[in-house]
Amino acid sequence: GGDKPALLFVHGIMMDHSVWENQVSAFSDSHRVVCVDLRGFGASTTKSPDVTFEGHRDDLLSVVDALSLKDVTYIGWSMGGAIGQIVAANNGNLFKQFVLVDTTPQLIADDNFPHALPGEAAQQLGSILMEDFAAGCEAFCGMIAVEDAAVVKNLTAIAAKTRVDVAMAAFGSSGTRNQITELSQIKKPTTVICGRNDAICLPTANEMMAETIPGCTSGVVWIEDAGHAPFLTRPEAFNKVLRTVV
Repeated sequence: GGDKPALLFVHGIMMDHSVWENQVSAFSDSHRVVCVDLRGFGASTTKSPDVTFEGHRDDLLSVVDALSLKDVTYIGWSMGGAIGQIVAANNGNLFKQFVLVDTTPQLIADDNFPHALPGEAAQQLGSILMEDFAAGCEAFCGMIAVEDAAVVKNLTAIAAKTRVDVAMAAFGSSGTRNQITELSQIKKPTTVICGRNDAICLPTANEMMAETIPGCTSGVVWIEDAGHAPFLTRPEAFNKVLRTVV
C-alpha cells in the first residue's frame, strides 16, 4: 500500500501473519497493510522462548519506526490484542487508533475477574499440549473456530509449526497476567470487536473492556454466528465492520 495510512495486524498465540489473508486482499487498495510474525512465531525466530508482552511491544514499535508507518491503526487479535492493550496504555500517542479483536485483559479467571477461562480448563489444555503437542494444537484450534472445520484445519497446521517451548512459555506468561489497570489508561479511539460465540476470550470480558476503556465509546461490535476468529470464519461481516472504523 505504499505511503497510505497503515493497518498493523497482530496475530494470536501459536499463529502467524497468514491468518489475516482475508483482510490483506480487502484493504490493500486503500491502506498500507502490514502483517507481522511475532517473535518466536511463524517465520520470526527467537533465541529464548520467554518473550514478554513488553518484548513483543518493543518489536512492534521497531516495525512501525523501521517502515516509517503513518496514521497507524493497530489491529490485534487474542494475544495480539492483549499486547495491543500494553501498547495503547503506554505508547498510544504513536498510533491513530486501536482495534481489539476477541481479546481479554486476563486469560484465566479468578475471584476478581470471573470473565475468563476456568483454571481447570487451562490446565487441561496445557497438559494435552505437553503430552501430545499435535493433539493439543488440534484441540485448541477446535475451540477457536467451532463453526468452520476448514478454518480449524488451517489453524491447526499453523499452530503445529510452533516451537513447543515457545508455545508453553507464551501460555504460561499470558495466563498469569492481569491488565485491567492498563485498560483505564487507553485514551486513543478504540474499537472492541468480538465473535458472539467466542469460547476463549469470553464475550463478557469484551463487554467489560468496552465499558472500561475511555477511548471506546460505542460498546462491543458483535460478529454474529462467529467464535474466536470472526475475521476468518465470517470475513465479509468482519471486514464490513472494520471498514467503518478505518
